[in-house]
Amino acid sequence: MYHTVIFDLDGTLLDTIDDLAAAANWTCRRNGWPEHTVEEYKAMVGHGIHNLVACFSPENSRSPLLVMNTLSQFCDYYGAHNMDKTTPYEGIGEMLVHLKERGVTMAVYSNKADEFSRTIVEHYFPGIFTYVRGKVHGVPVKPDPIGVRQVLAELGATAEETLYVGDSDVDMETGRNAGMTTCGVTWGFRSRENLIASGACSLVDTAAELEQKILG
Repeated sequence: MYHTVIFDLDGTLLDTIDDLAAAANWTCRRNGWPEHTVEEYKAMVGHGIHNLVACFSPENSRSPLLVMNTLSQFCDYYGAHNMDKTTPYEGIGEMLVHLKERGVTMAVYSNKADEFSRTIVEHYFPGIFTYVRGKVHGVPVKPDPIGVRQVLAELGATAEETLYVGDSDVDMETGRNAGMTTCGVTWGFRSRENLIASGACSLVDTAAELEQKILG
């Protein structure tokens, strides 16, 4: 049994891609740029909102100053619409309640902006998580292990006793870089092949399988 679990957010606990894509395409329209499909956005997310903005911006609009301006536009829209279509994946809510009842300590660590992460998690999963951390100034995004090590310290947990759960190569690399066991979920934004290639310690296809793996 794992007594401590750290979860990624987007693509792992919540299906956020439609709201992310809507905010990105609204920003593209505002600037007269080509829009992108939801599938294209799935390949862009995972490295933080700053990187997402740079990815959907045309090449001639990726200077640091222009990206910061575009980022502000995106965040204004996303902040007002980040729960329009976002929804928990099937079985996730029930699984989290069961784990909390069994005494599992749980946290969220995301490359999504910290304010957005905290607001969204508390809306969909009130009272479940001991700690929620998104991207904060001065801490590099995943897969750098600095941030997730800070989460471990907040939880009073060791890497060796903690399971890191995510849906992407970024998450598997984060867990590995921090010395944690990793579990890839196959319902998110990346493929099973992506997770295998990135060295996931194990894969699960449903929330029920994940619950069983955590509880042992």
